Amino acid sequence: MGGFLAMRLVDHFADGRIVETSRSAREYQVKATSEFVAQLFPRTVEVNHLSEIVRVAAGAARTGTVRVMWPPLLAFAYWLEQEVRYDEALDVLTTALRLQDGGKGEEEVAASLQRARVLRRAGRFDEACEGYAAAGDLAVQLADRRSELLSRIGRAIVLQKTGNLPESERLLRRVLEDARALGDRDAEARACHDLAIAMALRERLPEAVPLAFRAFELYDRPTDRARALHDTGAFLKELGHYSAASDAFLEVLAGAPPTEMLLLVELELLEVSALIGDRLSFERWRRELQGDHDLMAPEVRVDFGIKLAMGLASFEREPEAERALRRAIGLAERHGLNEHVFRAERHLLELQERRAARREAVNPPTPAPEVHRTIEAVQALRAEREAAATTP
Repeated sequence: MGGFLAMRLVDHFADGRIVETSRSAREYQVKATSEFVAQLFPRTVEVNHLSEIVRVAAGAARTGTVRVMWPPLLAFAYWLEQEVRYDEALDVLTTALRLQDGGKGEEEVAASLQRARVLRRAGRFDEACEGYAAAGDLAVQLADRRSELLSRIGRAIVLQKTGNLPESERLLRRVLEDARALGDRDAEARACHDLAIAMALRERLPEAVPLAFRAFELYDRPTDRARALHDTGAFLKELGHYSAASDAFLEVLAGAPPTEMLLLVELELLEVSALIGDRLSFERWRRELQGDHDLMAPEVRVDFGIKLAMGLASFEREPEAERALRRAIGLAERHGLNEHVFRAERHLLELQERRAARREAVNPPTPAPEVHRTIEAVQALRAEREAAATTP
């Protein structure tokens, strides 16, 4: 209710102007909304966001400076996105975009990029691609090179999700070159990170590991660093370096990640426990993830189904595994997640042909030199964390 009232209040500033209402009616709505939000308890992060939106809206109503509404709205939408509340994030962003006053500025570009990203994470790829293209066009008009790079990265990610990996790699390598030429550290980090994912999807993991860890080193924001370190661990896991992978995942968990990242790390720990034959840990992470199933985006639900199936198969529970894979394939097809469909079907074929055997923990292979350097760096992170935990 607090969110609904706050967005209704913001709607008074549609089209970059105060909607024509009587001054007394406007003052009453500001006062009533402020009082309602002030009485909300407990004072959660969400309530604090709503309080800030209402506070700024009250000031905008007095001064007529509508553009001051953008920052608190975009911050609230970002928080909702991190909490995997995509529909609500889109509602807030749509409300923010109604504040446009005919001009074109950095707020419009930021909101357009953010909206495209939320659409992408919600599995609405056609809309996301259109959103990235529109944001990129606006960025070019404003000579905003960084936002133009981000729009290209976004389109490359959509190509990854829909299975066009060669074109995704081509776009990302161009963005990486341009970001380095501009000296844009954040854009370089993002290009490195998504190129690492493209390399992994193309089964070129030794190239993916150092790229992902380089992104971790370049990022400034904790949530971005957590994502890059998670992916570094995932790639190390695929190469058979289970101990180093666990170090990376535990380092992410130690940072109290947001809901989206927490789910991804739990997925990886589910798989690692199956790979090393730890049935107790496997069932523990399975229960955790099943309890959070409604919080998962479509892509994460599909990934959970695939990892759950392969874990079940490793414990010689092939019939359950096959059912889980068929559910994952159906979900992936409904959401256009072609790469996930291919992966799930490949695993299903292995089960049907009885080529899936129980996977046991083995000594990790000798890593390539560039992978070995990343393993040492991840182990150093674990050592630093453990040292800090024992310091009085």
